[in-house]
Amino acid sequence: MNCNKAKVLMSAALDGELTAQEEFELTRHLDDCPECRAYFQEAKKTKVIIKERIVRVKAPQNLVESIVRMTKITST
Repeated sequence: MNCNKAKVLMSAALDGELTAQEEFELTRHLDDCPECRAYFQEAKKTKVIIKERIVRVKAPQNLVESIVRMTKITST
């Protein structure tokens, strides 16, 4: 595996979207490539920071109801 392919798989790995085979191949590459290993560690840290700092806002009830009504209109 080359580093470009590994970086594509890293993104999917962070989202938990790898197949068992892809995960195995990525792990093998990371074991052999210190640059990609460091890149992946930084990417994981970045994801943690983003998750910790994201602010979740509850949508106002009238907005939720409006979307539900619009969905019912367009689906019939």
